[in-house]
Amino acid sequence: MTRLLEETGGHGGIEDRVGGKIKEKPTNDVERGFYADMRAGKHPALDGVVPHSYTAEQVQTMDGEKGKGDDSTHIYIDNLTHDMKMPKVLDIKVGESTASKQELLTSMSKADAWKKKMKLKVADKVTGSADRGYRAVGGTGLKGKSRRTIGRESEQIVQGISADPSVYDLLVEQLTHVRTAAENSGLAFIAASVLIAVDEQPAAESPAATAKLNLIDFAHTFGPEQLSEEQVKKYRTRFDKGMARLIADVKAAGAAKKQAEEETGA
Repeated sequence: MTRLLEETGGHGGIEDRVGGKIKEKPTNDVERGFYADMRAGKHPALDGVVPHSYTAEQVQTMDGEKGKGDDSTHIYIDNLTHDMKMPKVLDIKVGESTASKQELLTSMSKADAWKKKMKLKVADKVTGSADRGYRAVGGTGLKGKSRRTIGRESEQIVQGISADPSVYDLLVEQLTHVRTAAENSGLAFIAASVLIAVDEQPAAESPAATAKLNLIDFAHTFGPEQLSEEQVKKYRTRFDKGMARLIADVKAAGAAKKQAEEETGA
């Protein structure tokens, strides 16, 4: 459990449920509401892109445990790495800006919103998000590195997802699907992440066959019902640009590995 927290950007308080099949995560009203809306079928464009979620009662029925909270405090979502023997994970935060002052004002004072916006604006700059449109925030083998270092080395980290070029081909397809789904959802995603997992010791298939990803982290997600159309458009555009750059970098990494294989085999 500790290892997974370290690998996925340090999200705290996450617990395994139902033998590790489900993750129990404390979060805010926005993310809890988002998953409740998903269960109610309100964002069909995101089906298959966002982890499947459950109510606290459903999870308690499955494992017989009460857990640390309930639907008023936690979410319960499928664990992407369940059944993987040796998962290699990478958590990538998407968007050139990971905070909107207008969105922060919906849950905190003007002074606190300004302070948090400035703090995250600096983080976006020093980690490369502001220029690149995304940054790695955690992953297998990154323990001990600062968030600034991980962010600045994002392209190299993406290149190290796997030694198998076909893994990158599959990830490009899946990332493109996420990008399209996000566009069709009509929602703006701030500080949402793409969580990638590949089993380095698959039971039967190749590592490429195990490669999969989810769009996660919806604590700062909104639509035109919450904020102005201008704010929604601005952050939707920023998310889309980040996804476009991430897809391009993953594609380039795969092409480089294919070329290296061909040269080695020549």
